[in-house]
Amino acid sequence: MAQQLLFYLFAAIITFCSIMVITVRNPVTAAIYLVMDLFLMAGVYAMMEAHFVAATQILVYAGAIVVLFLFVIMLVDLREEDLSRVKLSSLDYLTIILTTLSFLGVAGMIAFAETPSVGIGGVTTETIEQAGGNTYVVGMTLFTKFIWPFELASVLILLAIIASIVIAKKEEPSKMSQAKRKKEA
Repeated sequence: MAQQLLFYLFAAIITFCSIMVITVRNPVTAAIYLVMDLFLMAGVYAMMEAHFVAATQILVYAGAIVVLFLFVIMLVDLREEDLSRVKLSSLDYLTIILTTLSFLGVAGMIAFAETPSVGIGGVTTETIEQAGGNTYVVGMTLFTKFIWPFELASVLILLAIIASIVIAKKEEPSKMSQAKRKKEA
């Protein structure tokens, strides 16, 4: 009963933090709410006895990915007047509502399915135990079967960093071009 109460408390706080991530105007505040969200999700994973996933959630997402987001936010250097000009159209609101309803529909169908899925692709609890444990199976699957998607994700993150630097780089007129303009005038 206590675990179920804790789960509902975490779910309520996660919902609040998720709403705050998309509604606050300050991007740094949104990133902080995202960190809180990810830590609470790690707590839910720990309650479900998925300690490896909880640790990965904290190290990879709350640690590395959100720090990357903060670097991009700082490089882009959004000013308050730029943020006030961001407006959502009615089509944007409609898209958000339809996406949310679609997600809730799929989640409801999964929740009320008669038979839950036990394993994916022949991987069951017994085969995981025979192979040496969950961490070993995840590592072997990630770095053998899914090595190319893993590396592709790394390259995409690197490209996102480079693109944010290029976009954020402000062109400052050099002293040479200013002197050249004075001579022409």
